[in-house]
Amino acid sequence: MKKILLILLISIASFFSASFYVSAATVKAKVPYSDVYIRKGPGTNYDYVRKAAVNATFDMVSNQKVATERGCADGWYKVYYSGESVGYICSSYVTLITIEEVHDTPTTECEKELANAGFPKTYWPELCALKSQYPNWSFEADVNGLDFAVAVSKEAVGKKSLIQTSYQGYLSTTTDSYDYLTDTFVVKEGKNWYSASPDVVAYYLDPRNFLDERYIFMFEKLSFDEEYQTVEAVQTVLNGRDLAPYSETIYTASRDNNINAIYLASRIRQETGANYSSYSLAGNAVTYNGITYDHVYNPYNIGANTGAHDGLVWAVAGTTYLRPWDNIPNAITGGAQVISVTYIAKGQDTGYFQKYNTSSYSEYSTYSHQYMTNVKAAYSEASIAYDGYQDMDLLKSTAFTFVIPVYSNMSDQKYSLPEKGNPNNHLNKLTINGKDIKGFAHDNYEYTHYVSSGAQEVRVEATAINSKATISGTGNIKLLETENKIEVIVTAENKSVQKYTIKVVRTDGIEMSVKDIVDNMNVPLSENHMLLTAGNTVENITSLAQKTAATAKVSVTNKASGNLSTGDVVTITNGGDTVTYNIVIKGDPTGDGNINIQDLLRVQKFILGYTDLNGSYLKAGDTNQDGIVDIVDLLRIQKHILGYLTIS
Repeated sequence: MKKILLILLISIASFFSASFYVSAATVKAKVPYSDVYIRKGPGTNYDYVRKAAVNATFDMVSNQKVATERGCADGWYKVYYSGESVGYICSSYVTLITIEEVHDTPTTECEKELANAGFPKTYWPELCALKSQYPNWSFEADVNGLDFAVAVSKEAVGKKSLIQTSYQGYLSTTTDSYDYLTDTFVVKEGKNWYSASPDVVAYYLDPRNFLDERYIFMFEKLSFDEEYQTVEAVQTVLNGRDLAPYSETIYTASRDNNINAIYLASRIRQETGANYSSYSLAGNAVTYNGITYDHVYNPYNIGANTGAHDGLVWAVAGTTYLRPWDNIPNAITGGAQVISVTYIAKGQDTGYFQKYNTSSYSEYSTYSHQYMTNVKAAYSEASIAYDGYQDMDLLKSTAFTFVIPVYSNMSDQKYSLPEKGNPNNHLNKLTINGKDIKGFAHDNYEYTHYVSSGAQEVRVEATAINSKATISGTGNIKLLETENKIEVIVTAENKSVQKYTIKVVRTDGIEMSVKDIVDNMNVPLSENHMLLTAGNTVENITSLAQKTAATAKVSVTNKASGNLSTGDVVTITNGGDTVTYNIVIKGDPTGDGNINIQDLLRVQKFILGYTDLNGSYLKAGDTNQDGIVDIVDLLRIQKHILGYLTIS
């Protein structure tokens, strides 16, 4: 054993009202979103003092909203942070919650016994309520020493926690699970199994969410007890199912392998529906190592790592555990042996621990050797088992034992399911004064943009990838300082928030690098080449540079004014910084500044191998910028000359 299992055997028969455990109720501000800032005042024009952690809660100075000065049209909440410091949070990202404060010190006999067993105060109300209703039930605390946030991160990766749902807000948005640009989720198994989001994993991992009379059965200790685990009880679980006639086989397998018979029947029903319509019970043929088995069964889906067929292959891929499973009785009994020997006997002796191997006494490495990928599996099995016990009228008379994990550093509040809507809070377009902001990418969240020192405002516009997302912080923005911070806030349908920050600098330009100047000119670059269209002039380039930095100096080799041509060299200097660029006029491989028949012939001869194109001239011949000069470029130049298209 890695740790000593703290055991609580509660034998209190008196009634304890749940109201005994609550001492007071307060209203707090909860921030269930990422990238939300606490500010010095009620507006985005105030500096922020810190970022609020996701799901952080704050005491409130008042639960009345403060009118906004800028941004956040719904107003601001005034809150305490870091003790007595006061700040403001946009109310759009706040959920007001009423917190029932639980005694820090146990006062009732039930609370005292729970505390002595290792259960924190947040477990007391529900467990004592259950104890008052079911005096025969016993609770054991497995204090595993695992940090809860770390446990969530370990269980929310790859295919460890999958979910079937129409709620996109429940799905993971990690790079291997979701593409923000196409707004599509990656199927991880079958036709519609997706990775669950960390918030969903946290909800199903938090034991406190399931301390009621139905779902507590995910923590039921799975040993055999002939007093209540009978053939009739198994029949009740499988009533109306195709495998109901095998109830005695399941009972015998449970007894012989020291497994809870109700659990075993519930597992079969959860995995396959206990019906022949399931692929795992239909008797499908499987070929393995050159041998074809006409009918194979796997009622528990053991070994079905990427689908039911894998489970059928596993069912014939050896001779242990009564394999090959070419008949249902062998499959039922052999599967029971697998579960007993490799799970229950190894310390994974509850449905919860078979889904999440966080048991302190498991013989396997933490987070490994987990039976199920379905994030809701233990939850679903518990419900099936409860229905069976209820139908057999066993709830009050049976001395059930429940082993419940206790993690370190859990929130005082139970972890909740996220909002159900689409999670995409990214932009696919961001412009300033009608032009794309330099360096834009949907996952680049910080930009710097320069304007002249006399600029009084800029116009910011943005478009979200998903049409159900909302955007704030755009429009005509007054520039009040030398450096102005503009925050464009994208709120997804599921209320998750992404912030794009633009630092707008008013300057005459002397402190700007040439790279920053060129970035703000919005001129396409390829290595040290400026890619321009025909008709651009020395005056155009000079004006663009000096609009960004009035101190910039622009010169073109052997040309003081007029049209630019392929092969020209432009030098931009600002202060002590100088950078030189080669000019490319797309469609002008002859270098005369125009697009005409000479350019058409030049490209034709290059394609036929009669002439060479190099450097700027080669780039000029590649009119569509696909990296090669070919017949497509020849046709584009021809159409440009004929007026059918414009090379831009």
